This record gives sequence, structure tokens and C-alpha cells, in this order.
Amino acid sequence: MKRRALHLVLGCCFGIALSASAYAADVSVDINKITPDGVGDKIGTVVISEKSGGGLQFKVDITGVTPGEHGFHVHATGDCAAQTKDGKLQAGLAAGPHYDPTSSKSHKGPTGQGHKGDLPFLTATDKGINVVVSAPHLTLADVSGRALMIHEGGDNYTDHPENGGGKGRIACGVVPKS
Repeated sequence: MKRRALHLVLGCCFGIALSASAYAADVSVDINKITPDGVGDKIGTVVISEKSGGGLQFKVDITGVTPGEHGFHVHATGDCAAQTKDGKLQAGLAAGPHYDPTSSKSHKGPTGQGHKGDLPFLTATDKGINVVVSAPHLTLADVSGRALMIHEGGDNYTDHPENGGGKGRIACGVVPKS
């Protein structure tokens, strides 16, 4: 009987430890300016947290971007380097396309049923970007080791024009692998 009680207590403790580990610590991502010449200076951070009801929260604190709307995405590869496309170096191209684990090839926004890389667009003031946005379809495992990308223009979350109308890649950071 004592042995059974001990196993029950140990089992409960193990279960509590597992459930506590399900709520991982916040993940901080350094965001750097990017150009066709490569990765530049740090311009801010994004802190990623799991939400208690599911999904992720992104606390964005960035300076040095032009005022206006900016597309914000998770890209497939954790690399912010420039690469050549059509004979021309392009900023952040090594990050690959938007994160699309189901190969939907569909751009439907952060709450839609398209690829998972869409995040809410960011609006910069003359002081930068300081906002919290949510992504209900993502987990920390989804973003681990991937790039967070900020685009020059806004995002209409459609496929016309391509990639929701976001323009060039201007800032990037790699989420640490968990």
C-alpha cells in the first residue's frame, strides 16, 4: 500500500513538472537592420511568449524604421543574410519564403487558414514600433530556429499582389532554437 501511494505521489509530481515545462520561458529575439550588403546593427527586440489559451504573443520594440505599416512574418529559414536572385543581391533572402508547413501557398493573414507565417502587420511612428501582437495558430516549436522578418510596406493578407503587397525585407532576427 505504501509503495502504491509513493508511486501515485511520484507520478503526480512528474505530471506537474511536465505541465509546468509546457509553459516555456519567454524567448527574446534581436532584430537587426538588413540590406543587400548583409545584416547590420541591432534595432530592437521581439519577445515571444506562449499565451495561456494557445498561440503566441509577440512584444515588438524596434526603432530605426520608417513610419507607416510594415509586414511582419515568420520565414522558413533561420538566416537573415542577403542572397542573389536574378543576378541581384537582395536583403534577407536567405530566410526563404513565409513559414508554410502544410504547403498551402496561401496568404490569408494571422487568423486565416493559409500559411502559418503571417503575423499582424506593424505600424511604426516616428519613434519606432512598440506593440504587442498575437498569432493564434503558432507555437514556440513552430517558430524555433526560424526568422522573424519585417518588410518595408504593409500587408493586405492576400496573394494579389504576391505576398500581400509587402515590399522589400528591411529587418530580421532569428528565433533561438529551443
